[in-house]
Amino acid sequence: MVKKSHWPAHKASTRRMASSSSRIVWVDYAKALAILGVFFLHGAVAGDRFAVIVAAFDMMVFFFLSGFVFSIQKHPTFLPFLWKKIRTLVVPGVFFVTVTFIVERVIDALQGRFLSVSAYAKWLLGCLLNMRGHAGFGNIPWFLTCLFLIEIGGYVLLHLIRIVVCRWNTNRDALLVAITAVALTAGWAYSVVVGRVLPWSGDIALSMFGFFVLGLIAREHRLTLERFLSVWAIIPALLILVIAVIINRNLFGYEVNVYLNRYGNPICYMLGAIAGIWAVLSICRAMERIVPVNTLLGRGLSYFGRNTLTFYCVNDGIYPQFIPALLGLIGLQASTIAAGTPGQAVYAWCAILINIVFCIPCAAFMNRFLPEVLGKKRFKTSS
Repeated sequence: MVKKSHWPAHKASTRRMASSSSRIVWVDYAKALAILGVFFLHGAVAGDRFAVIVAAFDMMVFFFLSGFVFSIQKHPTFLPFLWKKIRTLVVPGVFFVTVTFIVERVIDALQGRFLSVSAYAKWLLGCLLNMRGHAGFGNIPWFLTCLFLIEIGGYVLLHLIRIVVCRWNTNRDALLVAITAVALTAGWAYSVVVGRVLPWSGDIALSMFGFFVLGLIAREHRLTLERFLSVWAIIPALLILVIAVIINRNLFGYEVNVYLNRYGNPICYMLGAIAGIWAVLSICRAMERIVPVNTLLGRGLSYFGRNTLTFYCVNDGIYPQFIPALLGLIGLQASTIAAGTPGQAVYAWCAILINIVFCIPCAAFMNRFLPEVLGKKRFKTSS
């Protein structure tokens, strides 16, 4: 029997990529850039101005692309769809947060520290409620719970849209555009007026649902979208992004922080996010032409794009304590690095490198030995 490797450079993976022609290359590339953006944001030193720009659009790229690839065709009824989302989003999240918790307890035990029974109960309760920002409570990575709620909402929305269009002969695109506007406005209003953290990151789901619906619209007009994702759009989009971020920060005194569900001025926030998405997609569309998927870089980007869930969960487990501790061993202390100094960039790039070094083998291990945890089918070996 010949074992198949899940490392991107392996011939077996090349054959698998060739057979998975339904995957859109530039979408995988965009997911790869977005996950690298997450690594950067989690490794950035406080006050890093470039991080402020990346934060203005990076997570929105994920939600837009989630809407772009979203489909309910294989699930005409709700329960099978719900079970699929539990298997592909909730189960992986529970697995990774549990592994991280066990590793932390082993390290504590080796250092003579032990948690009480009530602390374990508190952690378990946190995993059930998933209320962000509460020390001692467990949390499934917020992006997974947020996307879970958004995709449930997407399923309901598409069924309602179908009924409305059929019964009242309403223009589908116009209806989705209106829903996008309402969702973005409602999410921003909640963050400003209420601002309370909701279970399972429901508050962020409300804010990000509009970008998901925007992805649904783009999916219906993919060919038109790809024509407009031109290399000539990159610089104007980046300029709009930077200007929106500067105005939002310097004039209104706000920085976009999706995790905290804070966005500042609504026009600057939405304009900057959409411009950032447009820039990333345009860059990746251009890369698709000049970096074929069968090249080393193309295989690497595709691998990152296909494994963003594992990469995100591993990063979520190692960035709060492990990465700062590791960088502290070589004299890089985030608390002592002044804003605007070369140390900022060195720290961020080292954090990205550590994430890559850890995430690639973890993704390979999960794909090879535990694909069911990720909701994937185990690839059969061939003789």
